[in-house]
Amino acid sequence: MNGAHGQIPYTQSTASLDVPPPYHFPGVNVNTFIWEMDVSLIKHYCDTYLNIGTPEERGYTYRPAVFWPYATLLVLQYPVMISAAVGTDMPHEVPYCDRGVISQTEVFIALPVVRYGRGPLGLLTESALEWALPFIVVGNPMSCVCGREMLGLGKLLAGIECGQSTYPRSFRTHMTLPGWANDKPDTMQENLTILDIKTGPTLPTFRKHSPSVESLATALSSRDMGWLMGQMQSVSNMIDQASMEMIPTEMRTIGLKQYRDAADPNRAVYQALTSCRSHYSNIRNFEFYDEKDVTIEFNDEGSFHELLNLFFRLPKEPTGEKIRVDAQAAFKFEADIDFDQMRIIRNVPIQDRFGHYVTEGSEDLASPWFRPWRGFFSGRKGR
Repeated sequence: MNGAHGQIPYTQSTASLDVPPPYHFPGVNVNTFIWEMDVSLIKHYCDTYLNIGTPEERGYTYRPAVFWPYATLLVLQYPVMISAAVGTDMPHEVPYCDRGVISQTEVFIALPVVRYGRGPLGLLTESALEWALPFIVVGNPMSCVCGREMLGLGKLLAGIECGQSTYPRSFRTHMTLPGWANDKPDTMQENLTILDIKTGPTLPTFRKHSPSVESLATALSSRDMGWLMGQMQSVSNMIDQASMEMIPTEMRTIGLKQYRDAADPNRAVYQALTSCRSHYSNIRNFEFYDEKDVTIEFNDEGSFHELLNLFFRLPKEPTGEKIRVDAQAAFKFEADIDFDQMRIIRNVPIQDRFGHYVTEGSEDLASPWFRPWRGFFSGRKGR
């Protein structure tokens, strides 16, 4: 933002809704649904939102994790959200961790992507598995603002209703978003249904639809898997190993934080790739749903069409029909979640309309495994 004397500095205010990480979320209820996705759509997302500039300019390339071609839809119910920041940078003010708690419900779709560094050394020390969140909605306005402004997550404020479906031990979610039913000039914005999820009861259940050989739940609970389960120290480790660490108990998110020029929306005045770590611990009460007893429906209506194009191959115009997704796995659990390690992976250099750089670029591409060792090696610090 430009003023009479140049850049207007941003100052953290006690009245601000931006609460910086780390955060601690105990006792979160998590319902997870996994479905197979077209890898070419994930590649298109990477090229559009993550691979900004030429490979030489950015020093990396994001690609889909082709060994796990699935999208993961999570519905999280947070009974308590706590700021875990110790102390304060604002003298004489109450620390963030002493300002109370909030609760909320959140829904997001996570796509696994791999960042490949350039060259042999970059491939070794600057590559990482991360999770892109093209779609994330929350029911709490404060979380929406903080997620967008502080963390760079493209959070949208939605109406999210969660509860029990038809049977005991079942689950349902109904979600609405502000949108336009069509593109006619006189169409008013209104809250429209974008997502409905319904499940049967958790296994074991009398409503059995999946043959034993096809059910993920049956495979993991069979006697043949008993020896493997005995070698795993916790449910968290079980999930990591059984899914090659692709059912996330630790997610390092990656997203594009940007501000567009109000006078010319085709131009950005700020762009950065931001990353945070979301760590799931103390996982308990783990239960499977029968995948064939799960209904997931997205509403391809009006302004939602562009969003849904990220995940499905759709006609050019909205169909007005529901898109039904076949779950490959569905399960629920409770966990404590810690959200921390916020980093800017890359500040994208920005030019004005005359070709002059108004912001300089910077990078911090070190892989998570290499980060503790980086200080022992000269010339490999964040650039």
